[in-house]
Formats: sequence, structure tokens, C-alpha cells
Amino acid sequence: MAIREIRETIQQTGTATGKVLQFQKRINLEHGKRHNIMALDFYDDGLVGATNAGSSFGYQVYVSNYPIVLTDMEFHSGGMQSGPLAGDELVLFKASELSFAGTQAAFLRQEFPNQFLGAFPTFSFYTPTLYFTVIFTDPAAEEYTKSIGMSLYIALETTDCDPVEYGMGMINEFSVNNAMLLRNQGVVIDQVQIKDALPMWNIGGNRPQIMSANDINTNGQQWFYSQAGYGEGETMSSSALVRTGLGLARSMVDPTSAFGDAAAGIPDWFKAIAKPFAGIEGGAIRSQAPPLKFADNGNTLMF
Repeated sequence: MAIREIRETIQQTGTATGKVLQFQKRINLEHGKRHNIMALDFYDDGLVGATNAGSSFGYQVYVSNYPIVLTDMEFHSGGMQSGPLAGDELVLFKASELSFAGTQAAFLRQEFPNQFLGAFPTFSFYTPTLYFTVIFTDPAAEEYTKSIGMSLYIALETTDCDPVEYGMGMINEFSVNNAMLLRNQGVVIDQVQIKDALPMWNIGGNRPQIMSANDINTNGQQWFYSQAGYGEGETMSSSALVRTGLGLARSMVDPTSAFGDAAAGIPDWFKAIAKPFAGIEGGAIRSQAPPLKFADNGNTLMF
């Protein structure tokens, strides 16, 4: 294991065609190694954003294992063409700067990982190349000329690894670095959709309940009186009617409706009353314990 420090610069003048100007430099590393970025820092020697008075202008800086391919996505607004997002796996480092129209001194600068995280170990990779890329975009001018000076510092921890690990890492990074020209991720939601996903928010956190009418003439309710004490008068109910009541107690309902069946007056808690009575829900259970009767195929008969 060894620490390698890399200091690289890009100093160049170029003319854009089609609003985009791209500079790139390749950095070769050791083959057959696993590389871990211990620290990384980027410096804009030319303060390019501050020299762009009168129009919106931006640049993006990348460190990646493969050349950066421009996407069909916009950088900020106004038709500025963008490279990959900072969170893409193919991006090891990204910095962006944007100067706003008419404000020569007002420009926004961002880095990923930021300076605090960049001072600690971040990403590991196997591909023995790094690409230092600078992309300029200007929505107002088809052609323009820019002179840049950019500096990069990277501290890499290089570790020996076996051929299988190295080969699998190379294959994975090659697959990840296939360019994705357009992304459409996540969902757009509003407050109503959030409340529908959490229905209790719509009704104050308390779900309504159904009150039983205790009507012995309603199918499925007669058996409710089976909890009465000894000697109390009850209307007899068949097992089929009891199971009908249990089925209604399990009825599907709207997200904010009371559980059970409101039309029949059967709440969901009827299920708890039937639970102590063996055989009510699934049918009669054989008296033998354990059951000793078998079907023709040898399976034990449970009911």
C-alpha cells in the first residue's frame, strides 16, 4: 500500500462551436491496483466566472475514470448543456460555477464531495486512468473563446489486489460508465398525495368505528350473544351465518373508512370474539387429538 500525490493542471485557450466548450486531460495510473481517493482539491486559477459580465455562463469540472459525455439535460437553465450529475457512480469529483446575467461579481460555486469530505477517503476504483474535464456552456453565444487555468490535487492510496477483484472491478466500472443521455428520476408529489399515502392525516389520526346494532335478525350478528352468561336467552345461529359475519368483519374498506361492514353493522372486532371458539373460522375440527384419519393418498385429515 502506497500513497501517490497527483498535481495536474489544464491551461488552454479554445473556441466553442454550438455553445459548448470542453477541455480534457488524461492521467495514467498503475494497472492491477485498487485506488482509493484520500483527498482531492480543485482550484480555478483564472476565476473564469468572474470575467463573464452581461450574460449567464457556467462551467463544470469533473474527475472520472472515463471521458465525460454531455447529456441532454440542462445545467441550471437557459439551455446550458450539462454533463452527468454529481451523484452518478461514474463521477469521482464534480465542481460547478455559475455567473448570473448582468452581475459580474455574483457567481455560485459548488463541489461534490465538498471540501470537508474531500479531505477524507471517499471513492475507490480500479480503472487505471483518470480524466480531468472542464465543460463550459453559454446559452447566449454559439461561438465564444475562453482561456482557462485549472489546477487539481489528488492523494491516492494504491493497494495491491488479486486479478479476480481487479477484473471484476474493471468490468463493473466499464458498465457504469456507459453514458446516460437523459434522466427522469423521482416523482412529483403534492400535499394531497402525501396525505393520501398517510390516510390518518386526513381524519386527525383516529379511524372511525362501526357500532354494532346487536340485531338478531341481521345475518352474521346473532352469534354476538354467545358471550352472554349462563341461562341467558339467545337466538340460535348456524356456523354458516357466523362465518358470514366474520367475512363481513374482514371486508376491504377505503383508507379512511371504519374497518368492517357499515351496511350490515358488523365491526372488525367481531373477529376477536370468534377467535376462542375452535372450528368457527375454518370448520369443525376432528375430536381425535392428534387426528388419526388419513386420505387415500396418505395425507392426514385435519377436518
